[in-house]
Amino acid sequence: MAQDPKKVEDRGMKKNGYPSAGLHGRVVHDIGARIVSGQIPPGDTLPSEGELAETYGASRSAIREAVKVLAAKGLVEPRRRSGTRVKPREAWNLLDPDILGWHSPEALIPSFRRDLVELRWAIEPAAAELAARRSQPEDRALIQEALDEMEKAGEDPRAFYSADVRFHLAVFAASRNALIERLSTILGPLLTMSFQAQARRNRAFPLAVGDHRAVYEGIAAGDARAARKAMQFIMNQSARELEAASPEAAIAADVPA
Repeated sequence: MAQDPKKVEDRGMKKNGYPSAGLHGRVVHDIGARIVSGQIPPGDTLPSEGELAETYGASRSAIREAVKVLAAKGLVEPRRRSGTRVKPREAWNLLDPDILGWHSPEALIPSFRRDLVELRWAIEPAAAELAARRSQPEDRALIQEALDEMEKAGEDPRAFYSADVRFHLAVFAASRNALIERLSTILGPLLTMSFQAQARRNRAFPLAVGDHRAVYEGIAAGDARAARKAMQFIMNQSARELEAASPEAAIAADVPA
């Protein structure tokens, strides 16, 4: 059975990360967010174990465990004598749910925004085509429900983005491809970041609803080619919006029709 995209969205964005409850979790999330935001840039050394313990009112063992968590995510490298150094961005596990969550959409570097669009290019048209071939009535009902929510959202960005994410996750689920479905836990927060970063600066929300309706109609009709082309159009539009927001992140070519 395909997964409920609302549950997938919640799981991907809230439950797969490191627990934030308790002092230890707060230390992990605070230091991690400061690193990802650039407050503690690559190459810098974290304060000493004792200084961090005093700052957070935590035991040294709690600080050591927090540093281990951050090291496992590729953010830092503990060194016995020289302290804990922040690693280059290239070493970070950028698909880690916490690292994704610590990014501010407004602060995303242009190349990362470009990478988000290119990842979507690689997956979403194929998912739409598979959904047209394989989806069941319950799958299409979830896509239609998300589309209706997008339409009802009007110009409310928060409501629109939430429904937009659910639409795309519903298409992933409707593909009936187990690997694509499993990727939803990563793609959910990636989509949210992508939409918020682009902010659809140059297009009205109703136009975007029409673009998504074309995807749904292709899937509902079992027209794999139409579903793929409609999703490709959305991907191309995302690339144009990205270029308008960040010209230095321009993508070389559109997805072929």
